[in-house]
Amino acid sequence: MVEIIKSCMAGLCWCPKKYILTMMTFFAIFNQYTMRICLHLAITVMTGDRNETVSGVAISDEDHFDWDEHEQGVILSAFYWGYTVSHFASALVADRYSKHLLGLSVLITAVLTLLTPLAIDVGGAWALVVVRVLEGIGEGATFPVLSALVAHWIPASQRGFYGSFIFSGCQIGALVGGIGTGYFISAHGTWRTTFYIWGALAIIWYVFWLFIGFESPETHPYIDERERAELTEQLAESKKSAHMLPIPWRSIVTSCPLWGLIAGQIGHDWGTYLIITDLPKYMKSTLHISVADNGLVSYAPFFTMWLFSILGGWLCDMQIRKGCSTRTNARKLWTTLGSLLPAFFMMAASYTGSDKALVITFFALCVTFLGGFYPGVKVNSNDLSPNFAGVLMAMVNGIGAITGILTPYIAGLLTPNQTLEEWRVVFWIAFGVLNVTNIIFILFASGEIQPWNYPPTTNQQQP
Repeated sequence: MVEIIKSCMAGLCWCPKKYILTMMTFFAIFNQYTMRICLHLAITVMTGDRNETVSGVAISDEDHFDWDEHEQGVILSAFYWGYTVSHFASALVADRYSKHLLGLSVLITAVLTLLTPLAIDVGGAWALVVVRVLEGIGEGATFPVLSALVAHWIPASQRGFYGSFIFSGCQIGALVGGIGTGYFISAHGTWRTTFYIWGALAIIWYVFWLFIGFESPETHPYIDERERAELTEQLAESKKSAHMLPIPWRSIVTSCPLWGLIAGQIGHDWGTYLIITDLPKYMKSTLHISVADNGLVSYAPFFTMWLFSILGGWLCDMQIRKGCSTRTNARKLWTTLGSLLPAFFMMAASYTGSDKALVITFFALCVTFLGGFYPGVKVNSNDLSPNFAGVLMAMVNGIGAITGILTPYIAGLLTPNQTLEEWRVVFWIAFGVLNVTNIIFILFASGEIQPWNYPPTTNQQQP
């Protein structure tokens, strides 16, 4: 059977392997996000009023739990406890074992997602917290590894578009995961099914990845020699060293462009995690919509976010190629669009009261323009250091992921009664974070390869 699969993979020579790598890494993030966010919508049903039809779905007593807002905040933030730690742990190996680390990252999360209903039945809220922490550990290597793979496969002049496309798996995963979760719960009358479906799809991805995922053009056994030569030439300027270089930790942690990037990532993550984690609860408490409609209105805007990030990536690459902007200024422009516009529309939504049309429209615009971060912040670690892209992404995304712990916990503390006035305070905090972090990014960020990308032991010279 294995030989048959390998023969089929070898028969894909007609398809450029860069495209296959791009699609497989896109679906890696897609699967990770469907598994990550399904609980965010399911919990609105799991904790509803026992005496009424909960969010449009009648569920049995064994599927209902009396978790207050504080407990829900702890549960929703638990994923990011493990996610943050795993980022830093993966920094040491992301650049060296990218294929298998990415595969294991998806597989571990898939198995735990399948086991989630059983864990809740056995141990309740605290068993769920443990499972979510472990899922976070599983997913924590994803972004550092993907950053390393982008450095191996995607030339610098194309990273705005391809990088935006790969990382936009977050948006499509949130879109499909959110709408799909709402539909599955509504159709089956239980939240359990959604965990089984998303976990199973991720395992299918893992099987394919074992046979068609490879760390670089040099190690790909089925790549056309012409494509290998073209990629080698295109990657020459920003090529990762073939040698295992010592990580220049002191230079990295004292790098102003890196800390500018970390600030930008914090802004992106604060806004994005607030939307992904808490928007379904906001829609339920202020607009009183059913679980199926909640999934639609909360996550459908991630499609326009995806379109905007892809368009932005293409325009960003075009700006740089045509000499309209330096790479540094292009990254700053798109990050600014991804900060200021979402902050404005988020606040506008909070001041429209219970006008469903306006609230949904403003949040849709907020989510859409968050896509500006992808050709800005998300690909910037590859700009700074192709040789240590995985290390940088682990640091940047790991520190940013701390906001995933803070945002649901803060929202839970500040909205005990789920009133509009309480939620408005949450959005004002997000408004401040988005704007302050953007200013820091503008002041310190860079789109150029840093001198410490070339440690003294390498024969490469800084271009």
